[in-house]
Amino acid sequence: MKNIRTLTDFQKDALKEVGNIGIGHATTSLSKMVNKKVGVSLPDMKLIPLLDVPALVRNEDPVVGIILQLTGEANGFMMLLLSKRTAKTLIKLIYGQSDETQGFDEMEVSVLKEMANIMGGTYISSLSNFLSISISSSTPSQAYDMSDAIIDQVLGFMGADVNDVLFLKTEFFINEEQVDGNILIFTDSDSLRFMLDAINRMV
Repeated sequence: MKNIRTLTDFQKDALKEVGNIGIGHATTSLSKMVNKKVGVSLPDMKLIPLLDVPALVRNEDPVVGIILQLTGEANGFMMLLLSKRTAKTLIKLIYGQSDETQGFDEMEVSVLKEMANIMGGTYISSLSNFLSISISSSTPSQAYDMSDAIIDQVLGFMGADVNDVLFLKTEFFINEEQVDGNILIFTDSDSLRFMLDAINRMV
């Protein structure tokens, strides 16, 4: 049985703070993309056991998964999970139109990838600066499938031990529209230990 990692109060507070900073900067990027004021609920980044992830993100319908590979002093993947409705709403706000009754065409996939590239890059840059470590992100890939299948795909890419996942759930408010999503950061045990050590050095 794998050990469940416990965090100190300082580490919990630091993760919450980096979540607030990262999502705040990502919100600014999203606001520029849609050319509208974007509000955001205060997120709370948590470190949760991998086994608990499927139940937290499970959806009865397929979801959109946008995946960025992380390299540098922390290796892994960052995943943004969106419901179809949320993804279509964002596309409509950015592109001007979207048919919610259909799947995702090439243009819509391109819009989602560009959004993830800008928001994800901004978020990872904030995380990197906050922890004073070097992390880079790749250009994003996109999947439309059941959440469990997308998570299994990421774990297959890693081919390394993943016991815990950084999890952040947040809600954006754009005009009268509410869009929500889940952000998950998968790292191997060594990378997670390095990130937590970086937090400890902040004391």
